[in-house]
Amino acid sequence: MKQIPFKAEQIPLAVACGLLLAACCLLLTACDLPAILPQSTPPTGEPETAATDLPSVAESRSEAEWEVSPTATLPSTMTRIVFWEPYPLERPEGQLLAEMARDFEKATPGVRVEVAAKSGVLGVYEAILLQLQEGGELPDLAVAFPSSIAELAEQGLVVPLDAYLNDPALGLSDADLADIYSSTLEAGRFPLLGGQLLAFPFAYSAIGMWVNDSLLAQAGWQKPPVTWTEFEQACFDVWAQTGVRCLPFVESVSVFDAWLYSRGGQQLSDDGTRAAFNSSAGADSLGLLRQMIDTGLAWRPDEEYGDYLAFARGQAAFAFSSTGNNRLYAEAYDQAVQNGTPTFDWHQAMIPQIDPSRPVTILYGPGFFILSSNPEREQIAWQLLRWLTSTAQAARWADRLAAMPLRASALTVMTDTLAAYPFIRQQAQAILPYARPEPAVTAEFQVREILYAAIISVTQGYTTPQAALDLAAWEVNAILAEQP
Repeated sequence: MKQIPFKAEQIPLAVACGLLLAACCLLLTACDLPAILPQSTPPTGEPETAATDLPSVAESRSEAEWEVSPTATLPSTMTRIVFWEPYPLERPEGQLLAEMARDFEKATPGVRVEVAAKSGVLGVYEAILLQLQEGGELPDLAVAFPSSIAELAEQGLVVPLDAYLNDPALGLSDADLADIYSSTLEAGRFPLLGGQLLAFPFAYSAIGMWVNDSLLAQAGWQKPPVTWTEFEQACFDVWAQTGVRCLPFVESVSVFDAWLYSRGGQQLSDDGTRAAFNSSAGADSLGLLRQMIDTGLAWRPDEEYGDYLAFARGQAAFAFSSTGNNRLYAEAYDQAVQNGTPTFDWHQAMIPQIDPSRPVTILYGPGFFILSSNPEREQIAWQLLRWLTSTAQAARWADRLAAMPLRASALTVMTDTLAAYPFIRQQAQAILPYARPEPAVTAEFQVREILYAAIISVTQGYTTPQAALDLAAWEVNAILAEQP
């Protein structure tokens, strides 16, 4: 990240020292990239080993073999396309994508799909950059975060999807479009690139609020708080009636963004050229957290991933987390019960709002995108994308992984999963429709790093919320000014 010089008179000494300490914490604390991928075990960061290839539908070969194997080795009637995805084969997600690729081939004679797993979503993007640098082969279909897709699109490497989407033969019907959650489609449109549809929904998640309904009932609350004022009151009531604290937290930019949006704020300006998070909505969000820390209602658990563990053990009334962490919370709860924690009722609700009549939370995660090649391969890549997101496959993905469904109709198919995870229906109906995407600017990862340091500086007590966010905005504006 480019260092921006500043004068001593511009930044108060106490604030500067606080941010320096926050930067040290950032080096010692796992960076808050969103937990966008459903996991049944605590997230562990990117693998150190090389990317593992999933088997092609014909046979298992290494990625290197596929890169040097000429298309001429295939039957003359066979078209080969390459799909890069972020999950290793041993993960349930990777296994399912491999199965889906095989099934697509059965349904599409004359097509071979080579699926190669990379080291996470960022690993897909980094592998593309490496291929560009070395002049290697690029995939036809891939998965990446919006900011990465935006950067590749600026180089002319991403195929706009509007023409395919609206094609009478290849596109989606009005019923299909109505079935897909509009917020996830919106996330694929890039306002700074002409509003084109450059990405298609894959594994999006939204921030919601996990609620211990049993604790709330003991404190006299029959439903979750819907405003931030009610949230504060509920926290005090639970503490007074049960002695259980309110909120275990782990610093998270995505959670901060959700709180920011729920208060009518936004991370960046509409044109993506200025920071907007240092508004009163941002300062009030961090101010509430700091106040709850000072009163003992909120705490940062010493145990790694202690926020969801504390909630699962009945030690907290609330927790803020991704809808993509369903299995994580459910398995932690089951383990806690086995270890002696009394059972309790719980679910995930919409986060509190300033105006409950217009609820908003944050949507984040990776999307599918097609890279430029030739018309035939691009069209087949679209057909694969369309097939992977069809009603049957969307339900298959959500059902197998207890994940957020891409389509509303999936809820009619996911009967077993909904029986095991009944809160998924609530998430799909009361959270996902109101989620707004994070900014799709090329500097978004840098913005998140700066915001994470600002959040740390407040939770550790180094500076005030407004001072931390103002300094972060100053640095973000300098970076955004360098964007193309």
